[in-house]
Amino acid sequence: MKTRFIPALTAILLLAATLCGEETFDDAMKRATADYGERLRKAADELNGARSRIAEEKAPLLKEIRSSEDRIVTAQSQIERLEAGRQDFSEIRRKLLMDLDAVRKNSAYIGTLAHDGLTAFGESLAPGEGQLLSDRVQALEQRLDDSSTSTPAQSAVDIAEFLLERTKSELGGYAAAGNSLTEGSSQVIRGTFAFMGPETYFQPDGGGPAGTARPRAGSSYPVAYRLPDWSPQDASAFFQGKPATILADSSGGKALRLKETKGTVLAHIQKGGFVAYAIIAVGFLSLAMIGQKIRDLFQLSVDPPQAVRAFLERVSTGGRYQAEEALKSLSAPVRELFVVGARYAESPKEILEEHLQSTLLRQRLHYERRLPLLAVIATAAPLMGLLGTVVGMVRTFALITVFGTGNAGKLASGISEVLVATELGLVVAIPTLIAHGFLAHRIQRNLSLLERYALEFITACETAKSGGGPRAA
Repeated sequence: MKTRFIPALTAILLLAATLCGEETFDDAMKRATADYGERLRKAADELNGARSRIAEEKAPLLKEIRSSEDRIVTAQSQIERLEAGRQDFSEIRRKLLMDLDAVRKNSAYIGTLAHDGLTAFGESLAPGEGQLLSDRVQALEQRLDDSSTSTPAQSAVDIAEFLLERTKSELGGYAAAGNSLTEGSSQVIRGTFAFMGPETYFQPDGGGPAGTARPRAGSSYPVAYRLPDWSPQDASAFFQGKPATILADSSGGKALRLKETKGTVLAHIQKGGFVAYAIIAVGFLSLAMIGQKIRDLFQLSVDPPQAVRAFLERVSTGGRYQAEEALKSLSAPVRELFVVGARYAESPKEILEEHLQSTLLRQRLHYERRLPLLAVIATAAPLMGLLGTVVGMVRTFALITVFGTGNAGKLASGISEVLVATELGLVVAIPTLIAHGFLAHRIQRNLSLLERYALEFITACETAKSGGGPRAA
């Protein structure tokens, strides 16, 4: 920079000297050199001052930069710690969520166990206990179902305490007042229940006969069955909590329930519904027709071949008078056949055959009437029973859709009731089928004998016409 500046300054000085014309070149050079030196000194001073200011200003900046770098390093360390903490918190949060889900599942499982336990307790209540505990059981069920009032775990604890309390009270037995139905009537009486293990006893107020209590389907009140062999002294002492002799049912009430399920024939038929009544009507119709066909069978009694052979021998020998005498001793169907044959005995064979065939057809139509209807009844009765069963099953499944299958005993009872129609159908069909087979066989056998006798009569008549045998005097 200095090399370029000097020639320019020299040229300026030469120009100034030429213009002035008074100053010499050396003087001008000296003055220019002095001026340049002054300017150079000032420039150096300014440069040094600028450098000093830059140094003064650079120190705080460097200090601030170092401080910023330190803060950046610190921030990076904090960021790394936060990232590590965030990962730790994420892992902790994941574990907490898993624990929370496990707690929820356990809580739901505990609630289910509590609900099942309470349901089993409600179903295993002794006769009469429902009157005492139904309100509390319903309240516990409502608390368990209502999550806004308490947690399932707390409700389960309450249910467990309640069940423990009931177990302790039932270990030694206890007595409580309540209402019960009497055996054989629907009268509700007030009395005292005594719960002793699996047995429940009931004594009416006023000192009536005591007995055992059993639940009744469809009723909130149990049924009290009198125990005639239980002396009043022992019963009174037992209900007062004193030592006494008690009677226990070894079947657990099954014998009483079995006795109740038998019922009357009319009650059994009513279980089958309207189809059962239709089957019973068809059964009475079948019974009436069987009775009529038995009467027809007695009327269709046919003489054995040995008894008819004497008459045919007289016909073949031409002994008309002897034949008429022998005809009187024969049965009505055979006599009717031979009377028609004797009337046309002198006619040609074809005419005689036609008249005998006409008689046989008339007898067949008379004695075989209503036999096909018996066969129809024997076939239709099981189908009617099946119809009743299907109708009952449809009704049973409709009830299952509404109420579910929680009570297997009631479900089995409903299915047994719908099978009553099938039972009645088979009761009608089997005897009808047997009677139809027996009657058809016996009637067909007797009619076949009549056809045989008709052919033998024609043969005897033809023999008499041809003179094949001796004539009577």
